[in-house]
Amino acid sequence: MTVRQSIACLGYFLIAVMLAACGGSRDETISGATIPVPSAMKKGSEKPAEISFLGFGAGQATFHGNMETNKLVEFYQKEMPARGWQPSMNLVSGGAMLAYSKDGKSVLIGISKQNGETVLSLTVGGVGK
Repeated sequence: MTVRQSIACLGYFLIAVMLAACGGSRDETISGATIPVPSAMKKGSEKPAEISFLGFGAGQATFHGNMETNKLVEFYQKEMPARGWQPSMNLVSGGAMLAYSKDGKSVLIGISKQNGETVLSLTVGGVGK
């Protein structure tokens, strides 16, 4: 391998590492709604909850990671409106509570710190789950 090829390979490797460090996101389906979740947040070992009662349905999933609260808030304030979700509540004080609605569904996003890690709780509810 020539020096030029080695430098090119190193450059590609550094770009890949930087892109991976930037995070990205994945989609999670909770109670029929597709919600973005930052890649840095891993699904909790708790079993996701789903309920349906008299036409009202709800689901909840928990994620754990080391993202800062303000970075998660920024992520959801950018991603949710970009996906057509309308903000309906924004409370940030140590932790955070955000709410969005779309197509008869509501999403409550709770962010807190617990045992040195960040906990992200996503609760989706709506009529006609």
